[in-house]
Amino acid sequence: MSSENTLDDEDTFKILIATDIHLGYLEKDAIRGNDSFNTLDEILKCAKTNQVDFILLGGDLFHENKPSRRCLHSCITMMRRYCMGDTPINFNILSDQTVNFNTTQKRKRNNDSLQ
Repeated sequence: MSSENTLDDEDTFKILIATDIHLGYLEKDAIRGNDSFNTLDEILKCAKTNQVDFILLGGDLFHENKPSRRCLHSCITMMRRYCMGDTPINFNILSDQTVNFNTTQKRKRNNDSLQ
């Protein structure tokens, strides 16, 4: 396999996509209580092992809209363990930002059409 086809190519931006973690689902259940936490830990380990550049989480991270203290603490602990550090983040924006994000047009105060 040539170096152009490997996933470790320095010009490749690697994204891990995960969905619907639902941290805290059945967290008081003696058997399944840690399942969602183990799932997030496994996802983050996979991302670290494969040196992904970006994790896209589509769906619910938490099961409840007001997660328990334990749930929040466990999530923050895992995020710190796997996502924080001094690893350099190198990427270049190749497109012309003056074209993509033209800020010369300004909105009127009354939110009418653009000038």
